[in-house]
Amino acid sequence: MTYTPPRAPGVDERFVVRQLTREDAPFWYHVYSKRAPYAANTALSFNQGWGSTRFAPIRLADGSWAHTYYVASSREGAYLESVLHDIPLGVAAFFDKTGLDVSYLARIQLSDPFEYVSLHSHDLPALGLTRAQLIDSLPADYGLTRPWAEAALIQRPGAAAIGYTSRRNDSARCLMLVEQRMPRPPFTVVENTCIGSSPALRREVLDLVSSLGISVL
Repeated sequence: MTYTPPRAPGVDERFVVRQLTREDAPFWYHVYSKRAPYAANTALSFNQGWGSTRFAPIRLADGSWAHTYYVASSREGAYLESVLHDIPLGVAAFFDKTGLDVSYLARIQLSDPFEYVSLHSHDLPALGLTRAQLIDSLPADYGLTRPWAEAALIQRPGAAAIGYTSRRNDSARCLMLVEQRMPRPPFTVVENTCIGSSPALRREVLDLVSSLGISVL
C-alpha cells in the first residue's frame, strides 16, 4: 500500500477523549537521563518545549509551549521508547551500556480517573487517518504529525494527555502528559531508580537488547 502523508488537521476534528483508571494501568513508567546537560533532571521534570518528537514540541491555545512528559504502561515499552529509541531494529546495531549509569526509571501513578485524547488505532478512522500516517510515520514527517497533537489538546481542553500505541512495542500503551493540564503535584512517584545501579533493571535492559539482536558495547 502506498504511504500518504497525513493532512493538516481542521478546526473541529472528531477527537475522542477516553478515560483511564488504575484498573486499566496501575502504574506507568518513565525513563529519563541525567547525562549532561540534563544533570538536573528528576522524576518530575517535564520537557518545556525543546527537542523534536512525533507529538512535541507543540503550543497550547494561549501560545505557550506544552510541557510534556512521556510514560509507557510497561517497563519494556519505556525502555524501547527511551534508551533504545534511536537504535534501528532488524539490522546490525550497537547499544552503549554505559548510558544506563545516567538513566533512571521512574514508576508513577496518575490520578484516578485520568482523561486523554486517544490517538490509538481504533480512534484514527474517525479522523480520516491511519496508524501508518500518525504512529508509524518517519521523523521526516514529524512536522506533519505534531499539528495533530496540538489540535487535539486545543480542541479538547479537558484532556490532560495524548494517548497512543508505542511504535516500537505493540503491547505498550503510551501517554504524552501535559503539565499545564495536570494537578499539583502532577502524579505520584512510587519509585525512582538508577538503571545502571540496579542489578535487576540493568539485566532487564541488557536481556531485552540481546533478544532484539543488538550488540552491546
